[in-house]
Amino acid sequence: MSADTKENKQKDNQFVKNFLRISISVAAFICLIKFSKVDLHTAFKYLLKVNPVYFTLAYVSYLITVMVAGLRFYFSSHAIGFRRNYFQLLQLNFVGAFFNNFLPTTFGGDALRGYYLKKGSDISLSRAAACIVYERYTGMIVLFWASSLAFILQNLGLISKSTWQMPDQIILFCHAGTIVTIFLVPFLPQINKLLFGESNWLYKRVIEPILVYWNDFKLTFKILILSVILQFCVMLCHYLIALSLNIEIPLSYYLVFYPLTTIAGFMIPSLNGLGIREGAYIYFLKAVNVSSEQGLAFSIGWLIVLLITSFIGGVIYMIGDFHKYKPLQEAANES
Repeated sequence: MSADTKENKQKDNQFVKNFLRISISVAAFICLIKFSKVDLHTAFKYLLKVNPVYFTLAYVSYLITVMVAGLRFYFSSHAIGFRRNYFQLLQLNFVGAFFNNFLPTTFGGDALRGYYLKKGSDISLSRAAACIVYERYTGMIVLFWASSLAFILQNLGLISKSTWQMPDQIILFCHAGTIVTIFLVPFLPQINKLLFGESNWLYKRVIEPILVYWNDFKLTFKILILSVILQFCVMLCHYLIALSLNIEIPLSYYLVFYPLTTIAGFMIPSLNGLGIREGAYIYFLKAVNVSSEQGLAFSIGWLIVLLITSFIGGVIYMIGDFHKYKPLQEAANES
């Protein structure tokens, strides 16, 4: 296959994926308005009454998560040989947020971070990708653990079932995710070796690039602690957004609805969760007697926080040194 044919095929595949993601987001918004019976006028009235002090504190809380994420990025990237300083990696996180939120491309913010992390280094791109995947994974398992913890506390009677309740299917899904992260993934190298031998596709493409994290328990523990702090700050941000909109949500429920909405936005193809995220917030907040209009106002408040961060990332991308590297499309093709 010639280089031009390969490039055209990549562009066609990218167009199809982008179209699918945008279509899902649009369809999700249409279903959201039609079936949730949301009064948009009432939802925006809630937004206009937002308490600026609480909302500012919410954004400050989210900025702290970005700082913590930069520190996590620093430790995870240095563990495999990359030597960018903390400030450079913090900029990469902001730029990644910009591309995640504003471009309907499969070459999103995470892939962009991996690309710029690798630039100027003789370390392979697969190692950079492994670093990004590792970061995402540790963040995701904390979300599963948080929701599972809430369900366990409820079963023990420490959280009243009259406060909030979830369907059994959702509870089983969260517990299954937690079990996989504790009893399966940590032993994946050994399981792979037992089933497929010393050298195979899964080992070379998935396990080997990230093996350093499996072998360094101290590093993994440090990254997990930072991920816990990061997710706690995001939950605090959600709590402050609720206060700014005068929405009452039981404290224990933050362990459930934030992780589940995030997991839904991550797992369902869409334009960075747009449409899926809003529908998820309305669905889960209804369980604690929050109206659809308030749920939509809450999700828009959270979206505003993300967009402000994205705007900062866009400014950093325009005035920083990123233009010295290959154009975005070339980087996407290389990856």
